[in-house]
Amino acid sequence: MFAPGNRWRDSGILILLLAALAVLIWWLSEPIGAVLAAASDVRAWIVGFGPLAPLAYVTFFAAQILIAPLPGSFLSVMGGYLFGFGAGLALSLLGVTLGVTLALLIGRKLGRPVLERFFDRSDLIRWERKLRLRSPLIWFVLFLFPLPDLAIYVAGMGTTPLRWLAPAILLSRGIGILVGSSIGMATAHLPPALVLLQWVLLLALGGLAYRFQRPLRYHLLMNLRRSRRTVRTLFRTPLGSPAE
Repeated sequence: MFAPGNRWRDSGILILLLAALAVLIWWLSEPIGAVLAAASDVRAWIVGFGPLAPLAYVTFFAAQILIAPLPGSFLSVMGGYLFGFGAGLALSLLGVTLGVTLALLIGRKLGRPVLERFFDRSDLIRWERKLRLRSPLIWFVLFLFPLPDLAIYVAGMGTTPLRWLAPAILLSRGIGILVGSSIGMATAHLPPALVLLQWVLLLALGGLAYRFQRPLRYHLLMNLRRSRRTVRTLFRTPLGSPAE
């Protein structure tokens, strides 16, 4: 699309896109403001429950990994919006730790006979093909992108030691929770126009990441493996030895 010989055309398209985005933000700023005002009242009502509100949130976050189809990324945004960045991040991490740990243990201890009762058999077979993946690094890269929670059960069915598998999955999911908590906090405090701009950019970047997830996973995995080899080489090289 953006060829070197068409700079004027490309510049015109970019200007038109920016102008359309500005008009969209101006047009929707008032209704978005009304929605945010209503959401602020709901947040005050939920937080008003005191200690029960964080407890209910953590329980629901863990439960949605085990049984509910609600995306965890949406819940992390909700946590940042309801409780602020720090508390929302901590509660979301606690919830995802409980949910992922239980899902891995169910997959490891109970296995396929139990999972077939709750998940479609074809989906289960498709994900079972990844059981040959033994590297926690590969699982880390996989879970950086949106995956069904069935993948956590299947990962637990494999032979990768849980002491390495669980931190790999939690670290990758934790990165998404960090982003979601930041977005939720910003949504609670930014003016409507900036909230709309934030979500437009987020959806655009998320769509691109989903569209090109395979090459992104490949390049990320290759770079991580290269970095790991470099670190291992540094630690194995005796002090004072000449560099290769």
